[in-house]
Amino acid sequence: PAGRRRPPVPSQPRQSLLALALVLCFIPGMALLVAGIVSQASVDIRMAQLHASRARVAAAGDGAIQLFMADVVVRAAGGGSDAGTDDGSGRYRLGEHDVAVTLVPARGLVDINTASADVLAALFELAGGAPPGDARYLADNVINWRTPKTSRLKTIRGGAKFSEIEDLLRVEGIGRTLLDGVRDYVAADNAVQGGTDWSLAPPAVLAILEKSDRRKYEAVTRRGVRLAGNPEAARPTSGGIYRADAVLRLGGRTWVRRRWVVLESSSDSLLPWRVSRSEA
Repeated sequence: PAGRRRPPVPSQPRQSLLALALVLCFIPGMALLVAGIVSQASVDIRMAQLHASRARVAAAGDGAIQLFMADVVVRAAGGGSDAGTDDGSGRYRLGEHDVAVTLVPARGLVDINTASADVLAALFELAGGAPPGDARYLADNVINWRTPKTSRLKTIRGGAKFSEIEDLLRVEGIGRTLLDGVRDYVAADNAVQGGTDWSLAPPAVLAILEKSDRRKYEAVTRRGVRLAGNPEAARPTSGGIYRADAVLRLGGRTWVRRRWVVLESSSDSLLPWRVSRSEA
C-alpha cells in the first residue's frame, strides 16, 4: 500500500553468522552421538568376547570333567590311569587349555538346611567376610527362614527348604556378594543327604567347624580321615554326589566350571554317572 515502508532485508553477513552458529551447535551434538555409538560398540565387543570365553571355558571344563569321571570309573574297576585321581584331583590337556579338575564330596560341605546357628555364623564370618555381629544376625535369619511358625489355625511363613544354593538370596540380609563368598563352602537339598559329614570336609570347610565347635573339630582331626589326608576316604563311591570343579586360565583370568555329579547311571545315558547341575 502506498505510504507503508517495506521491511528491511537481512544482510548477507547476518545470514552467514546464523548459519555458522547452527553448524557450531550441530557439531557437538554429532560428536556426542558418534561417541555414544563407539562406546556402545565397544561394550558389545567386550560382551561378545566374554560370551565366547565362557563358551570355551564350558567346553574345556565339561570335557575335562568327563575325562576325570571316566578315570574314576576305571580306577574303581581296578584299572590304571595317568591322571592321578586317588586324591580326588586330576589334570588334563584339551586343545590349548590345561585344566585342573577337583572332586569334592557334597557331604563334606556345609548343609545349609541342617547347619546350626554357630556353624552358619562361622560360615558367614570366615567365608562371607561379614563382621561377627552381622554374621550372627544372618545365621539367625537363615534359621528363622527354614523353621516353621505355627498359629492355632495353620502353619504360616517359615519351614522352607533350600533347594539350591541360590535360595540363600531369599533370606533377609543376604546379597549376591555374600552368596559368592560362601558358594564354595555350601551345598543344599539332596546333595547332602543326612547332613554334613565333617570327616569328608576339605581343610577350608573344616576351618568353619574349628571356629564354631572346637571340641568336634579336634575329634574329627584326631580320627585322621579328612579328604586331604586320606585317599581312601576321598575316593568316589557308587551313588555318591560330588562337586567337580574344572579350573583353567584364559585371557589372563582364572575360570571355574562347576558341575554336580552323581555316580549312578541315568535312563538316557550309558555312562555310569550323570550331571545333576551345572553352574555358569
